[in-house]
Amino acid sequence: MSKKILIIGGEGNGGVVAACIEDMRLRHRILEWEVAGFINDYEQSVSGYPVLGGTGDVQDILRRHSDYYLMWAIHTIGRNYLIEKVFNKANIPTERLATIVHPSAFVAPTAHLEPGVFVMSNCYVGPSAHIGLCCMLMANSLVAHDTRVGPLCHFSAGSITGSYNTIGKCSSIAYGTVVLEKKNIGNFAVAGASSLVTKDIPDGEIHIGIPARFMKKVMEA
Repeated sequence: MSKKILIIGGEGNGGVVAACIEDMRLRHRILEWEVAGFINDYEQSVSGYPVLGGTGDVQDILRRHSDYYLMWAIHTIGRNYLIEKVFNKANIPTERLATIVHPSAFVAPTAHLEPGVFVMSNCYVGPSAHIGLCCMLMANSLVAHDTRVGPLCHFSAGSITGSYNTIGKCSSIAYGTVVLEKKNIGNFAVAGASSLVTKDIPDGEIHIGIPARFMKKVMEA
């Protein structure tokens, strides 16, 4: 019997998670997960699925649906501080978090995925990489060997993160960005789209360009 999953998010990242599960079920005949609905603060339905409540209702929903699992799918680039605030308010027990890896992805046997990680199609996670709680790796993204990633990070489609990097919590590696090896990306930091990161990015800063340079601070509200 498939395990029921509720996706916390909207049409963007949440829709991607739903599409991944649908593809696993329909095309690959992997029936481990079944989408039961969404948790969303603004919509009545998402991607054709019902919304069972908002982020403030998570604890009540978990009590009413004791066999359901949750997938965190909220990540708004540039509002990184807000992501952690909403996540902490939801207070999701780790044992109720789903971990989903598309069958076309490669995850090395020595890599470690913490609970709630989402790995979309054609991704690569190298040996001894560590991917933190509720991180999202979107299609065709790569995290190389021995890189350590904190919780709630987001790797956009086509991003390449080299080896021996350290990435803090709630950080974003945007579309098509390349992070060279042995770099430190701080907490709540952003490597902007199509950038080449050749130097460390401090906490709460957005860097963009080739090579990536400071553009502005991440919004704290």
